[in-house]
Amino acid sequence: MSSRLAKQSLDLLTASTKKPDTQLAEKKSKKIKLPKTNKGIKKVKYEIQYGRHQKTKALKEKLEKQENPIDKLNEQELSIDEKMKRNVQIMQRALRSSPLEKKIYRQVIKEKDSKKTKKWSSKVNGSDEDTDEDSD
Repeated sequence: MSSRLAKQSLDLLTASTKKPDTQLAEKKSKKIKLPKTNKGIKKVKYEIQYGRHQKTKALKEKLEKQENPIDKLNEQELSIDEKMKRNVQIMQRALRSSPLEKKIYRQVIKEKDSKKTKKWSSKVNGSDEDTDEDSD
């Protein structure tokens, strides 16, 4: 506080009589007057902190309005196609069966087929044995 008073007094002594009046008027006009209520101060602080985001958002919306909607639609379709291709590739990799799974699957199918042929052959031939030579 004292340094500010000292600076003001030095300015008054060194300056002519007309300059301090104009300087004081400029300082008064430059000052931002905050509202006296606590809510008003909070609103101003919030605007100072987030006002930049609102300005950039408004600028972005303005640029979007100037864009050609057909180009925007084409761009969206291309991005959707790329996402779909990528998802298909990921799903193909994820759902690919390992050699062990393939081997187990073949064994299960083979057992199923052999059971079916046994039942069919037993009904036809009247025997429990598998007499078909082509079933492996």
